[in-house]
Amino acid sequence: MPPHLYLTAETEDFDAVIMQHWREEGFDVAYLPFNGGGHAYTAALQNLADDLEAGESYGLIAYGAPASTCLSIHTEPQPHLAVLVCYYPPSIADPRARYPAHLQLVLHLAGSQGFNPAFASYTYPGTEPGFAEHDLGSFDKVAAGLAWSRSLGAVRRGFGVDVDLEGIWEGHRPWRTEEFTNRDAAATMATMVAEPYVNHIPTLTGGIGKQELYRFYRDFFIPSNPPTLNIRLVSRTIGVDRVVDEMLISFRHTQEIPWMLPGVPPTDRQVQVALVSVVCIRGGKLYHEHIYWDQASVLVQIGALDPKLVPDGLKKRGMERLPVVGEESAMKMIDESSVPSNELIPDW
Repeated sequence: MPPHLYLTAETEDFDAVIMQHWREEGFDVAYLPFNGGGHAYTAALQNLADDLEAGESYGLIAYGAPASTCLSIHTEPQPHLAVLVCYYPPSIADPRARYPAHLQLVLHLAGSQGFNPAFASYTYPGTEPGFAEHDLGSFDKVAAGLAWSRSLGAVRRGFGVDVDLEGIWEGHRPWRTEEFTNRDAAATMATMVAEPYVNHIPTLTGGIGKQELYRFYRDFFIPSNPPTLNIRLVSRTIGVDRVVDEMLISFRHTQEIPWMLPGVPPTDRQVQVALVSVVCIRGGKLYHEHIYWDQASVLVQIGALDPKLVPDGLKKRGMERLPVVGEESAMKMIDESSVPSNELIPDW
């Protein structure tokens, strides 16, 4: 059986998006409404393990007022309770409370809340209570995403779930082959969630949603990659739901590359640049990808940007060159001693 996960909040019907996300991660999800709290709610919390077999456990994720109640009653060990995640409780009865050592406890606080508990907590500056719920006006996408990753990590630890995120990513690596060799956009999309997105940060290229992203891959990304394109993995960092790849890419600019150099005719120049890909995986599929690189370095290498062409206003104030470099930035990523440091600093 999948691990049992209970969500509880003040509303009768809770955020369907959050419920679905937990199910996609492989959990058996049920909802416990608050109904104003009181003895009936407390009794329901304390009886959640009644139908569990020996060796089974459950987790509890509480939002708002139910989070205050959960923090109060779970200082004592509860049978089978493995993880407790609380979002923006309006009050904390005992900020110095101690909780069972086996219990994975995470507390998410809005920036407007002034709590400073002694147990594990995270505060999200600039947010209000409700920042993690998609159907509320106080929803904050950045804070909600960060809190989600922390909650997912705690829930997995509580249940002893070990997800081989790198293995999942490597299992999807054939999509790179489909893109660069077989040039199959449909095969690429098959590895993604129903509504994915890709964002190439420097050029704002990519796509949001399956239809737009499919068109981007089919018409602009896959056909545009030069035959000389080479990708070398330099480092990899594994998170709870993200894989961060640091890469060196190189190519000869023999054709227009809409995703990296949109509208720039081929220059036949050689380019190598450091590139970072941040891939988010949800439920075993690719959810989104953020890709970063130094666009100024690319422009220098193809001859579209001359570091010596300083605007007159800055030249009159003593500036001699633009603080940009070419392939040196990629070389220094591979070997830190290949290029001297700080040569762009005039007084170094």
